[in-house]
Amino acid sequence: MSLLLIWIATALLALFLLLRHVIRRFRYHLLKKETAMLDWALMGKAREEKNKISGTAVICGGSIAGLLAARVCHDHFERVVVVEPEGWLSTEDGVQVESWEQKYKRARVIQYTSVHGNLAPVTDGLLRLFPNLEKECHRSKIRFMPADFKLVFSGHKSLVPHEEFGVSFPRTIGTGRQGTETLIRRLTLNTKEYPNILQISGMVTGVRVDPKNPKFLESVQIQTEAGLKEIEVALVIDCTGPARAGQEWIRSAGFTAGSEALDKLTVSYDPRVRYSSFRFQMPPEVSNKVPEFDEEQATGGFFSYKGDPSITQTACAAAKIEADFVSIICGAWGSTELPDSIEGIRDCLRSIKSSTPIPKWIWKFIDLCEEVGDTMQLSKVRVSSSYWTHFELASDLPANWIASGDSVSRVNPVFGQGSTKAMMGAVSLNNILQEFNMSRTIPENFSRRFFNDQAGKLKPLWTGNKMVDYSYKTTIPEQGETLETGAFLQWYSQKLQTLASKDKQIGSIIWRTIHSYGTSIDAFHPVIVWKVFISTIFGK
Repeated sequence: MSLLLIWIATALLALFLLLRHVIRRFRYHLLKKETAMLDWALMGKAREEKNKISGTAVICGGSIAGLLAARVCHDHFERVVVVEPEGWLSTEDGVQVESWEQKYKRARVIQYTSVHGNLAPVTDGLLRLFPNLEKECHRSKIRFMPADFKLVFSGHKSLVPHEEFGVSFPRTIGTGRQGTETLIRRLTLNTKEYPNILQISGMVTGVRVDPKNPKFLESVQIQTEAGLKEIEVALVIDCTGPARAGQEWIRSAGFTAGSEALDKLTVSYDPRVRYSSFRFQMPPEVSNKVPEFDEEQATGGFFSYKGDPSITQTACAAAKIEADFVSIICGAWGSTELPDSIEGIRDCLRSIKSSTPIPKWIWKFIDLCEEVGDTMQLSKVRVSSSYWTHFELASDLPANWIASGDSVSRVNPVFGQGSTKAMMGAVSLNNILQEFNMSRTIPENFSRRFFNDQAGKLKPLWTGNKMVDYSYKTTIPEQGETLETGAFLQWYSQKLQTLASKDKQIGSIIWRTIHSYGTSIDAFHPVIVWKVFISTIFGK
């Protein structure tokens, strides 16, 4: 009998060890598929000049996604051309060191003067692509800060894993959209560091198929002030943003026909989100009046409050950005009236109906904004529908054409993951280019491999954001779905958010999920599931 018990115990132990090994291997697979955590070592690793891909990589659009793609292509191609429709972005004003002094504003980016969420992966990638990042940030009065945005869900302040990381806690750059984009443009178009990159003013109007190999594109047509120009290409990258112009180019060239037409590969839903973005210039002699303000600005944000979706539709957040500017965002799902004054900011905070008192220093901070009210800049943004074109499912795409950033997918910007999405596109591009780093030509399966890699990294962002948006009754769901789709995940996530205020392990998982440092299975670890179960049963 004792031998039988020993055998059973041994078998159970072996089964447990095998299961643990399988789970660890599966998580490693997801870490590679869904995040950039295992990809950073190859970012910024350039080929020798003699091994660079022959020809020109043309980037259609010079916003954040386009600039990051151009920087990656510099490591792999003989020449890189960025085609940017807004002419002033190819002048000195487009790379202004002090971005807030720019004479012009982006016409194609409605949130250009709004607050911007630079999550940890953005800074991780920028540090690897641009070794002089910190120096250039200092020139532009942009601070490096721990990536802690002081998230408060329904009154529960989420614990952040500072102790877990110690001195290596991931960082963020403190700047708005204008400062972020201008910084990246100045870094990318630095001809001393990246001489193979050229930005020209114009608009890509179409592509031409290679007559010798119809699986490839031969050239792009560009409308410039001087007239129509044609450039032979090794690779074309669509970074035209929400316009998604590249889809029309390749459709006109004869690709994506039949049952896999691109319009059938695009899914969308409308979160019906709008927000007001305030910017104030707050010099030290003003901010010093609230000591807690100086303590809080040592990290990525002062505060970020999002109410319980079953009670309120609003959210409010504030952060220190470049120089001595501060930014406040007041957002709402549905048709809630947006604030346009400082008193409106107070009303927005009150409307969140936090289950715990909002600290007194936050109200004092808003009073400080009133003291510098004459510097207030306000922009209101109506967020368009979220969408995702599943290029990874298409079989009829040019081998040397890809898309990145908003040309592929747009997620709710309130969650600050737009730049993370653009960086993930750059990571996927670099991954595939590194896989054939000894070849000087683009392989026939390049596009398919890129879109598969990018889709794996986009899926957690898309699914996570949609799950949150579906918790608001005003959201218009994706065709074929209802707001009950993913109801269990919504409930489970809200339980985690509540527990994250007192459980470091759960707080760490939420932080890692938001910053794309974790996988989609982390929140379902048996220990975490048990904690949620106990909390649900006993109300702890």
